[in-house]
Amino acid sequence: MGKSRDTALILKKIKKMNNLLLLNAVIIVVISVLTIYSATIHKTTLFYKREAFWGIIGIFVYLFFSFVDYRKYAKYYKLIYIFNILVLLSVYVLGVKRLGAQRWIDLGPISIQPSEIGKILVILTFSEFLVSKYRDRFVGLKSVLISFLHILPVFVLILRQPDLGTALILMMTYFVLIFIHGIDWKSIIIMIITGIISLPTAFFFFLKDYQKQRVLTFLNPEADLLGSGWNVTQSMIAIGSGGLYGKGFLNSTQSKLRFLPESHTDFIGSVFLEERGFVGGIVLLGLYLILILQIVYIADTTEDKYGKLICYGIASIFLFHLIINVGMIMGIMPVTGKPLLLMSYGGTSLLISFMMLGIVQSVKMYRD
Repeated sequence: MGKSRDTALILKKIKKMNNLLLLNAVIIVVISVLTIYSATIHKTTLFYKREAFWGIIGIFVYLFFSFVDYRKYAKYYKLIYIFNILVLLSVYVLGVKRLGAQRWIDLGPISIQPSEIGKILVILTFSEFLVSKYRDRFVGLKSVLISFLHILPVFVLILRQPDLGTALILMMTYFVLIFIHGIDWKSIIIMIITGIISLPTAFFFFLKDYQKQRVLTFLNPEADLLGSGWNVTQSMIAIGSGGLYGKGFLNSTQSKLRFLPESHTDFIGSVFLEERGFVGGIVLLGLYLILILQIVYIADTTEDKYGKLICYGIASIFLFHLIINVGMIMGIMPVTGKPLLLMSYGGTSLLISFMMLGIVQSVKMYRD
């Protein structure tokens, strides 16, 4: 009798699933594998095979987190917060340096990036922190500043790796969550003015030399075409040469002639736009916007404040990654090394993306 009841409950949950969410993600991953194949086949077959493998594993990760009641994260949010801090601290002990940053932990055949995990864990904990400590909305700027203390350790640990891109995404997601939770416009205006005033101080006293150079390159990429401006310049050439309909599959000359570094990771969008053109770019952008709008729709149709905040936090991560990466490859934003989620090569990023979508699906299935 118990088994039949459990089966009926599972079937009920399955009927409530938003199938478009997974379908949308899978389509983007298929596009990713094809683009990675095109960008790297002249060098090796390793990358696209790995991405396909992690994509399949990602579907199982998605299904697993879909059937975990998201409300359990609220119950254990303090333990999750401690775990998050420990994971981020572990990179300073066990991590390896790549490209001047200590962000990865090698586990034999695979490596993980704790900051990628830290983003979603802090959303799970901060959302419950807001609901339990501040009820419906903030009262005054003091409450906002105190709430920031919750994410401050995570922010500092990520910033010191250094991983400025992830730290900025975390900060922007924080502002989205406190806005959704409820905050008066006076406090918003004060924070915006303070942020603008603080920019020069942050540039001169907190950014490392290579980070300052990235900002300067963004402002004038032509100043050092063979050095710091190379990546962005080659990316814009690739995008421009794609025209309206693109050069066609396997015809991305910028990556094959090795003019475009990191063509399968940070600049995967440049390869896609060179091959598929403006029309292909609109289609891909549409897929991402539909994905994000699906997450927002699930958030807006959820009465549970905790579930709503989680969904908005995850939607923010996808949106800010999209804005930063697309802006970077088009030369309208500084290079920060942030991947295009579900599209750029990387096992950790792909699995965390499916994990986030699984949690969103859990909100849809367990919200009633």
